[in-house]
Amino acid sequence: MAQEQRTAEAIRERYGVGDETLLDRIRENYTSYLFILPTFVMFILLFYIPIIQGIFLTFTNATLGGTSYQFVGLDNYVWMLSNDLFVFALGWTMAFVFSVTALQLVIGLMAALLLNELRSGLKETFSAVLMSPYFSAPLAGGVIWFWFLNSDFGLLAKVASDLGMTLPAFLADGFWPYVSLIVAQAWHDYAYAAIIYGAALASVPSAQYEAAALDGAGRLRRFRDVTLPHLLIPTVIILALRTAWNVAEFAQPFELTGGGPGTRTMLLSILTYRTAFVNLSFARAFSIGVVMILLAMFAGIVYVNAIRQEEQLYV
Repeated sequence: MAQEQRTAEAIRERYGVGDETLLDRIRENYTSYLFILPTFVMFILLFYIPIIQGIFLTFTNATLGGTSYQFVGLDNYVWMLSNDLFVFALGWTMAFVFSVTALQLVIGLMAALLLNELRSGLKETFSAVLMSPYFSAPLAGGVIWFWFLNSDFGLLAKVASDLGMTLPAFLADGFWPYVSLIVAQAWHDYAYAAIIYGAALASVPSAQYEAAALDGAGRLRRFRDVTLPHLLIPTVIILALRTAWNVAEFAQPFELTGGGPGTRTMLLSILTYRTAFVNLSFARAFSIGVVMILLAMFAGIVYVNAIRQEEQLYV
């Protein structure tokens, strides 16, 4: 406890935070708070209030377009936990999020390492090319991948036909729909990890690399002993944020498979959409959304703990 108190005091001293109260800080910086007040109010109106209303609706039988609803207690949660499709979607969503996040980490790190080794002129050109998927709309990415993978008119099918080859239906056969969704989503968002890793690599002091080289360390050992320690905290942050965002991914998976064929690639996000706008059960859709929020909150907790560790490293 004493160690934690000393650490907290050191952090306050380092960042110039005194013992003043919240009201003291508001009085001292009231102009700054006035500038952020509109954003704060809109954030409450458009984010927190809908979440609170949604959680309340999970205890009702509210439907889309319905003018009244009744309190049903935990019936929606009982339905959700006893529904085979929800259980499958939950498991597939967790596998999807884990696989996509891992791929985004690996590809993002490789892209950052490549860009870090390039000269100034080539670096800007390759950066624009490698980062372009991240700055495209997810729905546009889904259309591109659908055109690329479709077994009837897709680019791969056309090239294979010209070569006298037969390819599986990547969006319908066997395990290929799962692989297609994971690869497509990792392709779209890996640049986020590359940006974070690129900033971390740029902050590594060159003197550490020079000292390691003088010590006889090769490229692999320099990466392990010098580069990797500087990437630990960025990796945790990327893991937490990308996990939260991948839980909510909807546009690209929906464009590619729509949860099909049948319900074989049904993610929680697609199941929420279908429950709300096809089955018209807003209450049950919000119940599924609560589960997604809990998964994202878990990632947020990891993120907050990572920030605390980073602060303690620099005290």
